[in-house]
Amino acid sequence: MKLRKHLAWILATVLLVGSLLSGCGAKPNGGNTDDSDTIKVGFYGTLAGSGAYVDTAAKMAIEDYIEEINTNGGWLGKKVELISYDVSKDPPTEAVTAATRLIEQDKVIGIVGISGTASTLPIISMCNETQTPCIASAATNTRVTVDEDTGETYPYLFRCCFIDPYQGTALADFAYNDLDITKVATLTRVNNAYAVGVQEYFKNQYTALGGELVAELGYQETEVEFRAQLTAAADSGAKAILVAASEYKDAGLIANQAKDLGLDFTFLLPDGVYATELLNVAGDALTNAYISVGADENDPEFASWKANFDAKHSSSGYTANIYTYYAMDSFMLLEYAVKTAGSTEGPAIRDALENAKDAPCFTENITIDPSTHNPLNKSITLLTVQDGAYSVYKTYKPE
Repeated sequence: MKLRKHLAWILATVLLVGSLLSGCGAKPNGGNTDDSDTIKVGFYGTLAGSGAYVDTAAKMAIEDYIEEINTNGGWLGKKVELISYDVSKDPPTEAVTAATRLIEQDKVIGIVGISGTASTLPIISMCNETQTPCIASAATNTRVTVDEDTGETYPYLFRCCFIDPYQGTALADFAYNDLDITKVATLTRVNNAYAVGVQEYFKNQYTALGGELVAELGYQETEVEFRAQLTAAADSGAKAILVAASEYKDAGLIANQAKDLGLDFTFLLPDGVYATELLNVAGDALTNAYISVGADENDPEFASWKANFDAKHSSSGYTANIYTYYAMDSFMLLEYAVKTAGSTEGPAIRDALENAKDAPCFTENITIDPSTHNPLNKSITLLTVQDGAYSVYKTYKPE
């Protein structure tokens, strides 16, 4: 409840400032019309700092794809352009500023590639009021597309990734049924909607199966010392720890400090920590870890594309990763909707998204559930670490 009030305050404040600066209020569909010379698509993310690996490669991949699109005639005979903003300093607040600019100033037809729940929730009202479709690429919290108070689905919010209930449930099923672990502790990054959501759904499923959650521990965003929590988990009798974190650096520090303490936990990790960099910082401390992801970034199916992308952008220091693939899914889903609708008007795009069936996207074809705006039957892959590299352990498909 406090989070919602805080986000609402941020939204109201920044919208007021944006209105004063622009001299105009929000218009349906952000003022976009079919007679525009260029079709503009919005993107914002963490493009600087420690989290830049998530969104920078994603932005570059979409820009590369747009080059191909424009070479082949664009969309509906028009050139396509990506307009992007960095929100790395304060994602929840800067997301509102970025979305306001994208809709009111840049007049985008939609916003794609948003990789975090915290930077998606604050713009929901704005997208609905201006009839601007938003397709989140890796925002897995259920509140992104459905109002938890009313149960109503937000008309202009969609996603192309799995949701936390499925991710948390799959990890719980795996720990209890596949690994035969009956005592688990959780270590959660508090005040982070994504992390809290994963922990909640894991807890509900794990205890329903008969497992015992022996310790529920937390930490703040700025913490780098986890030995006290790890010791408490060991004292509780836990054989495994769910690390509900949203960045790889947290999981890396936790795994390394557990190793330093001589604690041999099985680590259960959500997709928020998945990155090649995690292997670099944690090394063999992760040999008993399992990570849930929407796709394996090293899947042979993507190998050629990834190799070409990494070579082209080698000087940038960024390589393609799972978030790059998710972002491509979101952009290609928008592409499908525009072509299906034959229009760049918000309501037409929304209708095409809501009724999308087997839309050709990057990781797999996507069908949207009209009642939730989530993808149907989105697979989840469990990875483990072997010889310093990720290896596919098991793939789940919702029934």
